[in-house]
Amino acid sequence: MVLYEDFDFDVLNDPEFKEDSVREELVQPLVKFLGYKVSGNIRVIRSRSLKHPFVSIGSTRNKISIIPDYVFEVNGKVHWILDAKSPSENISKTKHVEQAYSYSIHPEIRSNLYALCNGREFILYDVKKNDPVLFFKMTDIDESIENLVRILDPRFMANSDVVDFYPDLGLALRKIGKSPGFRFIALSVHANFISKVQDGKYTTSTLIPDDGRGLLGSFDFDENLYRKLLSIVDEEKARLIEQSLSQQPYSLMLENEEFLFGLVADLQGEVVNKPEESFVPFKVIDFMPYSEAP
Repeated sequence: MVLYEDFDFDVLNDPEFKEDSVREELVQPLVKFLGYKVSGNIRVIRSRSLKHPFVSIGSTRNKISIIPDYVFEVNGKVHWILDAKSPSENISKTKHVEQAYSYSIHPEIRSNLYALCNGREFILYDVKKNDPVLFFKMTDIDESIENLVRILDPRFMANSDVVDFYPDLGLALRKIGKSPGFRFIALSVHANFISKVQDGKYTTSTLIPDDGRGLLGSFDFDENLYRKLLSIVDEEKARLIEQSLSQQPYSLMLENEEFLFGLVADLQGEVVNKPEESFVPFKVIDFMPYSEAP
């Protein structure tokens, strides 16, 4: 686990490890990872209270008895909130979820997303949906890191279309009968996202045009291919990629820019089912210089 490589999760079983420890040891690194600061246009506010701690839903008026630990703002607008709990607390289908929901829809807040974390698990809800949009065990955070960034990174939050994921390219190919090992060759790939999932494992994604809104392809590769990719892309972009993936949050999302390359990749066999989506990644066999496709 890149983000928590020095943290011993066995300490969660210690009764002395309580809510304040969850905030300090697990939530705070995540806040920093996502790029939020205590000042500026992208900021985190601790323990914001409400002037009028009641919320009305129809004819029902509920008193809000919690003050979430973290309120996340982008350009003065609240985009999501997070409440930390102790490892002994159940954060799914409990009064904690109901209270976080009530806080998020309050007129003084109005955030679409609300999350809870007890050190063992992280769960994220959308006020428009019944089921969580993201759920993972903190020990498995590497497997959900790309989706975590796509949903909660402040650069994405201003664009609500990102939360409604593009359909997955690999899954679409499987649904039309393509088998594992199906070879995908693209001469002109335009990408603006790359991430280090764990030591020696990387992923990038690109939007593939189709008859609808497009399909998002996810491509995994190892250290040797990562080095080859750096040798292929524009020299300035290569330096930026290498710098970004050498430090938290170990990912790079370019705004209004792209890095260009070609690739050969094989469709993998396993369908990865997540609460927020299902996808089938590709395994990159080789990278090649970018070439304008006819």
